[in-house]
Amino acid sequence: MAADKPLQETLSQLLERLETLHAEKNNQMEDAGKVSASLDRLAELIADLELQRSRENKLAQKLEILANQMDRLVKEPPVRTDTDKRSLEYTLRSIIAGTRTVGQVIEIIANSAQVMFDSIIKTFNEYKVSTAQGTRNAKTSLDLARVLDPINALLRNLASQENKENTPVASDPADGKER
Repeated sequence: MAADKPLQETLSQLLERLETLHAEKNNQMEDAGKVSASLDRLAELIADLELQRSRENKLAQKLEILANQMDRLVKEPPVRTDTDKRSLEYTLRSIIAGTRTVGQVIEIIANSAQVMFDSIIKTFNEYKVSTAQGTRNAKTSLDLARVLDPINALLRNLASQENKENTPVASDPADGKER
């Protein structure tokens, strides 16, 4: 048994050393995992920074182009000829006239719709009152002509407005042509 004791001690020491080595290996593996995770995160951050840098470079290029264009515009004012000025003036006058016409049409439609709805409501209210009073005469039925009068007025206004719009437009002073 004396020989067993040194063998047992040797095995115990060997077991303790293996456990120590295993613990050290586990610690090293945990540290390596943390380092690996940190490296992965660092790689992501570097990729994000590169992407941001490329966006900043593109933006800087666009700003440089814009600045160059602004410099050209400031240094070289556009030269307009009389024909260009007259053509622009004619175009603006045409737009203003068209806008006025559209405004008038909208006003006519709105007013006619207002009158139409007021008349319809008034006709229905009168019909309700006459039927509620119990009077039975020729006027107790709903008067369709009174309901349609506002619509007829609306159509007449639109037709008269269309006739106004079909009148010849003034000629363009720049080129002498009618438009």
